[in-house]
Amino acid sequence: MQAPSPSPQSNKTGTLGFSSLGSDATAVSNAPVDETGFKVLFGDYGIEARRGSEQSASSAGVQSLPQLAFHPPQEQNVGLENPYTMQSPNDARDTSDGDHVQFARYPDEKLGGPTLGPAPKTPPTPQAKTWVPHPLRPWFWIPFVLFLLAGAIGLEVALHFSNKNQGWSSGDTDRQSLALHYVYTLPPVIVASILVAMWAWTDVEVKKIQPYVDLVHGDAPPHRSLLLDYTRHNNFFVWTHAASNRHYLVALASLMVILSLSFQPLAAALLQVKDTWWQEPDVSMNNRAVIGLNQDPQFQDLTYFLAAAGYSGSMVMYDLAPPAFVKAPYAVAPFELPTTVKNGTAFANTTAIKSETGCERAEVNMSRHPDGSGWTNSASLNGCNITWEVDVNSRILFGTDTPTCADNPAADRSPVVFWYFSYIPAAIASATFCYPRISLLEVNVGVDVATGNVTRVAEIGPLSSSSSFSSQSGTVTGAPLFGQAYNGINFNFTTNPDRFILARQNATQLQLPAAVFQAATLSDAGFSDSFDGTALTILTDEIYSTYLSLVARSVYFVPDSQPINVQVKTFKKRVWLTDVAVHLLATAMILLAFFATIIHLFHREERRDLHLKHEPGTIASAVSIGAQTGVGEVLAGRHAEQDIAEALKNKRFRIDPATMKIIMEGEFGYEQAKSPQYRRSIFAINSTRRRRRSTMPDGENGTPPTSPPRTPKPKSPTTPTTSPDRKGADPAGSPLLRPNRRETA
Repeated sequence: MQAPSPSPQSNKTGTLGFSSLGSDATAVSNAPVDETGFKVLFGDYGIEARRGSEQSASSAGVQSLPQLAFHPPQEQNVGLENPYTMQSPNDARDTSDGDHVQFARYPDEKLGGPTLGPAPKTPPTPQAKTWVPHPLRPWFWIPFVLFLLAGAIGLEVALHFSNKNQGWSSGDTDRQSLALHYVYTLPPVIVASILVAMWAWTDVEVKKIQPYVDLVHGDAPPHRSLLLDYTRHNNFFVWTHAASNRHYLVALASLMVILSLSFQPLAAALLQVKDTWWQEPDVSMNNRAVIGLNQDPQFQDLTYFLAAAGYSGSMVMYDLAPPAFVKAPYAVAPFELPTTVKNGTAFANTTAIKSETGCERAEVNMSRHPDGSGWTNSASLNGCNITWEVDVNSRILFGTDTPTCADNPAADRSPVVFWYFSYIPAAIASATFCYPRISLLEVNVGVDVATGNVTRVAEIGPLSSSSSFSSQSGTVTGAPLFGQAYNGINFNFTTNPDRFILARQNATQLQLPAAVFQAATLSDAGFSDSFDGTALTILTDEIYSTYLSLVARSVYFVPDSQPINVQVKTFKKRVWLTDVAVHLLATAMILLAFFATIIHLFHREERRDLHLKHEPGTIASAVSIGAQTGVGEVLAGRHAEQDIAEALKNKRFRIDPATMKIIMEGEFGYEQAKSPQYRRSIFAINSTRRRRRSTMPDGENGTPPTSPPRTPKPKSPTTPTTSPDRKGADPAGSPLLRPNRRETA
């Protein structure tokens, strides 16, 4: 068949810039061309691409391509230029034949056919490297959350052992420098500072990335995207701004920053060094005496009794402390005290004598002498009675003596009477009957290691023959005392005493009531008012009890040496965990761990489609996502903040998830950018995506169809009557044919 003669339009024709990659092709004859010389093709994709042309085609026809008209190319080159650019006349096939046959070549199936509208933007593959802030990566925040939980649990466990073990040893801090204090307090503060800094870093990254998250969701107003910068706001108030923008994750992260600020003061208050009542290991010491009757020479000459009476009076006059191993009414068997500590208390199970006075007040019958020279006074109680006389030579009189009793006890073990008489303001008398007795006890005592003073006495039970320190107690419980107590006022001398012994006896008998008188005088009521009621009886009981305890310390113990187990407790400086600080800090750490997990999980879902290629924040990064866009043109030449805000007013923005370019509403590619996702829960979003993926046919979701392009069927061309629209569609609304990104040379 002879080709027709060339047409007048042959100088504007050429072949498409594709090397044939298939075995079949279609010859297109006299297809309409646009003003640039492009042939209009009609594909089998269901969309007709047209370009207007002022010159209408007189005829158009499509004829089958002869077999073996051309062979597949040996090499394929893909370039970035327009794949539909016409070849130059020199490189075009010879079209001088009569029919002006042109050969259309189609790209390989692997490259796909020409696309309509903008080239499909394939999201980055999983292998593509995208930038994610370090604090938002799992390897950062998961260990952070686990450390918070472990720290909170560890604090509570440590508090338990701190209370159980009474803290931890701190050494002798009194002798060491003040720097030791910081050794205990600084480490918790440093750890807390690191935790606060890590969460502050997370908070900053969440705030920095929030505008991009809104952009990738789509339809973001300027105040929530381009004009948004949470990092410039104060953390104490930024959460309100974020909440008003419905950026609840940012608001929650900011609140957690405020919560984390409590970590440092609470960590500083965690540990404290305080004096702790600490028990040292038990030590073995020796007794110095055991219970037994001591009738040595000082007992015989009444030295023990006079010394005890004098000390009792001195305790009233000079407020002296009781002597070692005496605490009325107890006299404790003395033992050796440990010297390993200087300030502490030694505890031991030992023996003691308990002296009880049995003092009671008695009514006094007063009878004045007929001549007015004095008074005769008498009193009786429990089968015992006493009579004494006073004259008018002294205004205040007092004394002590033994009464006459029906059972006629021995003088040194009989009851005693303390009597008092005063002429101020009028003649008045008082008498107190005392019935002393002793008890032999097993006790647990606490003794100050520095002074030997008894700090506590706890009775265990009466002393028995099987007790540890009862080997010589028979001289007290048996003959000659038979468990009775010396009254310390009258004495049963076996031989005629000398005058010095009698003088000691008289001094003792005067010293005790004198001490009572002195105590009454020093009291708030005074001596005269003490006659009313039982004031004198109470004072007598206290002083006489002290006296009997001092006598017991000397008379009822004999020297001896036996092993005794001693516990020593002392005040030591120990490091404790503070209960309140531990509970508050542990609670704060658990709250931060919980809400941090919530923030990271939800934020991970929100930024799922955000694939930043670099870290935002620099001028270069801002230019890379905003340059050569409509946003850049709108903001060109505007420098004032108010001008920028006014220029962006009432506009919406999206970001292309493939190129990360900001696209403004009305700009080319805005509709093809990521559609906005409504704020839903993670479970709803994942459920919807799984359902959509399971029902999605091939070729959707931005991927090209897998079927190879077919040779278009012959179709009569039409001549457009108007020029195409600039936005990529003709007046009829059909999108223009746009070249594929790949080109075959």
